[in-house]
Amino acid sequence: MHPVPASVLERAFRLMATAKAMTEIYETNFKFVSKYVHATSRGHEAIQLAVALQLLPQDYIFPYYRDDSILLGIGMRPYDCMLQLMAKRDDPFSAGRSYYCHPSLREADKPKIPHQSSATGMQTIPATGAAMGFWYQEANGQKPTANGHLPLVVCSLGDASVTEGEVSEAFQMAVLKKLPILYLVQDNGWDISANAAETRVADAVEYAKGFPGLEAVRVEGNDFVQCWLAVQDILEKIRTERRPFLLHARVPLLNHHTSGVRKEWYRDDLPEHEQRDPYPILRKTLFENGFSEKQLRQFEQEAADTVAADFEQSKNAEDPRPEDLYTHDFAPTPVTEERGVRTPLGREPKVMVDCALFAVEELMRAHPECLLYGQDVGRRLGGVFREAATLAEKFGDHRVFNTPI
Repeated sequence: MHPVPASVLERAFRLMATAKAMTEIYETNFKFVSKYVHATSRGHEAIQLAVALQLLPQDYIFPYYRDDSILLGIGMRPYDCMLQLMAKRDDPFSAGRSYYCHPSLREADKPKIPHQSSATGMQTIPATGAAMGFWYQEANGQKPTANGHLPLVVCSLGDASVTEGEVSEAFQMAVLKKLPILYLVQDNGWDISANAAETRVADAVEYAKGFPGLEAVRVEGNDFVQCWLAVQDILEKIRTERRPFLLHARVPLLNHHTSGVRKEWYRDDLPEHEQRDPYPILRKTLFENGFSEKQLRQFEQEAADTVAADFEQSKNAEDPRPEDLYTHDFAPTPVTEERGVRTPLGREPKVMVDCALFAVEELMRAHPECLLYGQDVGRRLGGVFREAATLAEKFGDHRVFNTPI
């Protein structure tokens, strides 16, 4: 019996065929779809689908800009992705405001995706913060379990971004607090036009050795079955043991870095990368496990037809209207006017830092979910400018604490 159910293999292949067809139709219509710079997952599909298909609605994921197969895997349609590609009004992620594959999502039946800026490494800190939110809930006796499973966070990033200082800060905090997070590192050997030999002395697994407590695992990211089993094992451990992992997936880059940085301009390794294409590997796996050539061709044709139909539908979708500039900008606020007396009789003036301290204390008293953390704000000093003085004593070290710089 195959270790991956036939239903999973079929779904993964259908989605991989869809992702491949999306890349191809974008390339065919290059001039039209280059309104915004975009990148696709071509070559990265196996590891992305292996992760996405095992996430639960209570999980959080922070994708990076090449993760359109992750979006397909969590249940988004090609049409949804194309609306963002073409900056259309009904783009479900940003209403036409953000680049392709820069999603934000809060739907009940899918993993949650908080909004993030260009995900080139900076996503590691807010992703780690989301995992810290789960840690805090559990430390206070709240077990946000759904269907018998605790939630977790996945932070996806390219290996080149691991050299950034933000990533080190995130790794430190994940280990210090034993956070339920998976750092999914997709390594295609390239930054943009600079390759790994030029930009780093160690890959992510070697780098992770400097963070005892961050378990690092390697996987060939072009083999869906190997990826599925590795991800299955890691996610189960995170859900039960509540500790961080790093998964390093070696993948080929089969498309351009982005639509604005064409592979033919500088790549000298395309034949080698093409030999590691995940698509024929998964296709062969299905064929060897009872799927006929006729079935496989049918899956491919259905995927191509869906992509073509969704492309035409999204081309004809409505563009943003001028008045949409003022929608989705700020959440409504109950504070619409200043109240109270700025200089009450009989009260002494306070310096600004004390006013801030009093305001934070009011918030922390009113909201038990409110935390204060950062450099030197913990109990020992209470802030370089004493801006957090006495707060750790009043609210505890689990709510007021120091973090890495």
